[in-house]
Amino acid sequence: MILCIYGNGGLGREVLLLVQQINRLTHRWTDVVFVDDFNKGLTAGVRVISFAEATAEHSRDSLEVCIGIGEPALRAMLYERVSRAGVSWATLVHPSVFVPASATIGAGVIINQFSFISCGVVLGDNVFVQPSANIGHDCRIGPHSVISSFVSLGGSGTIGTRSYIGMGVPVKEGTNIGDDVIVGMGSAVLRDIESNVVALGNPARPMTINHSKRVFGR
Repeated sequence: MILCIYGNGGLGREVLLLVQQINRLTHRWTDVVFVDDFNKGLTAGVRVISFAEATAEHSRDSLEVCIGIGEPALRAMLYERVSRAGVSWATLVHPSVFVPASATIGAGVIINQFSFISCGVVLGDNVFVQPSANIGHDCRIGPHSVISSFVSLGGSGTIGTRSYIGMGVPVKEGTNIGDDVIVGMGSAVLRDIESNVVALGNPARPMTINHSKRVFGR
């Protein structure tokens, strides 16, 4: 099996480190490549090819893909592209992370080291969990959302689709965060946040509409 990491920027290289740690124990992949549709060459000693090249060089049943990009909107777009091509998703869980049997983990989810996944948690397809995140009991996180490092989600909360929770954000138990929301680094979420906003502060408040649907390069 060959693993394609879609995206070869900083986060993609971090995903490569996770893949190497998993593969050291499981020998799951015989080769790993980066996928970038605009650039070729080498990144961190790993070959960079386009998605079209990956599917031309290898049969689809010999490929798995994960997304090493932290922009939720781009994660969603690439997820649709790969799924339409009929290529399987790799779900990556760091060896240090225990996932209870009562949790539901979607296709293409990535969970990094030292994160805590509690009972009854549901992670939608293509969710990215950064190192040292805490996801409390019965939380539900929608597809393509990103949970940054040192985020702590209290029990029974929900986060919508394509949302981004910045580093060090605590979220009160039972709180609901909508779709396409950005919660800024270090904010404290004490009450529900509606969809399509950028929220900041302590307590976090909607500051502007998320018109661009982009976290980075705003």
